Amino acid sequence: MPQANNPQSSPENSVRKFIERARENRLEISIEHAEEVDVMLSDTEAGYAAIREIDTTGFEPAAIFVPTPSKRESN
Repeated sequence: MPQANNPQSSPENSVRKFIERARENRLEISIEHAEEVDVMLSDTEAGYAAIREIDTTGFEPAAIFVPTPSKRESN
């Protein structure tokens, strides 16, 4: 369903939900700040989507590069 026809995905609804979640946690946030957070969340999700598309089949697992402590021989 297109975003314009879906009231669940409107920016106003998203901001309202964020403010409600903040209040549930006894936090107060202004509408302006909630709108800024909404934009940041959208940007962050777009960044994660781009990262998920990177083909990592040629890369070694990160664990290979993590240093491990070794015992040092004393003199």
